[in-house]
Amino acid sequence: MGSYYSGRAGSLLIDDKPVAKVRDWSIEMSVDLLDATTLGDFARTQHPSTKSATGSCTLLYYRLDTSENVTNKEFTSLLNKIMHTGKITRNDIVTLKLRVGDGGAKDDIRLQAFITNASIAVTNGELTAVPIQFTVEGDWIGVVQPTY
Repeated sequence: MGSYYSGRAGSLLIDDKPVAKVRDWSIEMSVDLLDATTLGDFARTQHPSTKSATGSCTLLYYRLDTSENVTNKEFTSLLNKIMHTGKITRNDIVTLKLRVGDGGAKDDIRLQAFITNASIAVTNGELTAVPIQFTVEGDWIGVVQPTY
């Protein structure tokens, strides 16, 4: 029998290390279509063109202690790719692994991305959040695999 996953099973990894204290992540994929409809056609004809993807995640502002640094990445691993002195370069691309469930690699979406937006949201009575947005660079490195 198959199984469902809840958000509790998901995770976000940078360079194969989990990011500590991730609240959520999402990804949106799209394909541009070229219109090939000609005079006299009664229905549109489309041809696929380029694909793209953008995503976001919300991390919690949480400082790792010395023992946690060995197994986890801190929120600053993503934040520092956009919030640093000097220009943003190709060296600022991050390798992300978005893990949907606890089924290991078959539930992973692997990609490289530029961090395109980041903020720090401080609210009285709530944990400090670090919302981050990213744009996928190039093609997928890996995608969720079927189980048949």
